[in-house]
Amino acid sequence: MHYFFFSYHKSGTDLCGGIARRLAERFGWSRGAHLGLVTQIDPTMRVIAFAHSLIGFDLSCHPHRGVRIIRDPRDIWLSGYLYHRRCTEPWCVHENFDLWPPIRFPNVPYSQQHRAEDWKRAYIRGLGGMSYQRNLLTLDQDEGLRFELRRYAAWTIEAMVAWQPDPHTIDIKIEDLVADFDGVLSRILRHFGLSEPDIATALAVCAPEDIGRMSDAQLAQNPHIYARKISKWRDMLTPAQCKSFEALHDRAIKRLGY
Repeated sequence: MHYFFFSYHKSGTDLCGGIARRLAERFGWSRGAHLGLVTQIDPTMRVIAFAHSLIGFDLSCHPHRGVRIIRDPRDIWLSGYLYHRRCTEPWCVHENFDLWPPIRFPNVPYSQQHRAEDWKRAYIRGLGGMSYQRNLLTLDQDEGLRFELRRYAAWTIEAMVAWQPDPHTIDIKIEDLVADFDGVLSRILRHFGLSEPDIATALAVCAPEDIGRMSDAQLAQNPHIYARKISKWRDMLTPAQCKSFEALHDRAIKRLGY
């Protein structure tokens, strides 16, 4: 039986990876992690984290229990914008572009490496010879948000909406997990089939991943966390920005339950 953690860029990838690592170390499980489009997995891996939830194989061929972490699309947009302005991920700061096929990371993000070569060339040309990050830093917030909305935010929301329901995978909102870490993680672990004693052990082991338990210093050292409050769009986006976003992605907001 596999335990699958499905997430998306800025929807708990680092959190899922941390939980998966701690569980694997405590219970002696083999562990794997996949970026971008995944077409096959190592059948010997007990717990696997999928950073972008792009699944190109038949899940039903692998006995599993899974959890998919989703997030309000408006916060996906805002969080991506804030993160990409300061992160050091190679694809985000890369400027020495190579258009010779096959175009791979870091010329494009892992999550887009499966795209057609023409699509990838158009993406790179759209950056105007600057890194993704430098584009954001040269724009004011309104234009920077538009830049993000046309790129990584759109890609992530597209992937979230395209997910094919899996009878062995439950959806969990990251907002709920952050608000009630022990309660929601217990629900996930019961879905995985762990015994109550093992769940108690797992909660203790995974406690350091709980944002609510982290000190301000720990939060400041984590590049994936901008603020203790997980949902920031109501405080940081203007009514006009929200309106423009919802005009494009109202269907996704409703489909994901926000």
